[in-house]
Amino acid sequence: MKIDKQSYQAIFQEFYNMLSNYSNTIVHNSTDAEDVVQEVFIQLWNKRDTLQIKTQIKYYLFTAVKNRSIEVLRKRKMHNKYVELEKNVKESVEYLGDEGEDMVLKEKLHKSIRQLPPKCQEIFVMNKMNGLTYNEIAESLNLSSKTVENQIARALKLLRLKFK
Repeated sequence: MKIDKQSYQAIFQEFYNMLSNYSNTIVHNSTDAEDVVQEVFIQLWNKRDTLQIKTQIKYYLFTAVKNRSIEVLRKRKMHNKYVELEKNVKESVEYLGDEGEDMVLKEKLHKSIRQLPPKCQEIFVMNKMNGLTYNEIAESLNLSSKTVENQIARALKLLRLKFK
């Protein structure tokens, strides 16, 4: 299927609201749902020359939105684990209410991150500090999204062990 500007606009008009509602049933946040759908449409446009859609465009779009919505949930879950890890770090050291103490905690966390295995560290930093999605990391490092997910989980597990 070849997508030109006119057909792209027609597809967008026809499916945007349905896809946003569908994504919202998964991510339970209308802003995130709209972001998901926008990303899918941007990807559709950017890859229009090389994309091989073997089903109806409707099924392709709903599948893409479902997969991206699930990725948002995973990222949200990992972010929550990271926030919990930071909280545990703060609780593990006596808090003095002093800026210097915050610096000590941050340095301890960064030192622990630097002690992660190289690939694990690189992926963790790309995701947690640079805000890249699993798919963005996978594309830039030529890995699968599942590998990226496993490396993030491994990093969090190792960091949790260091702060127990």
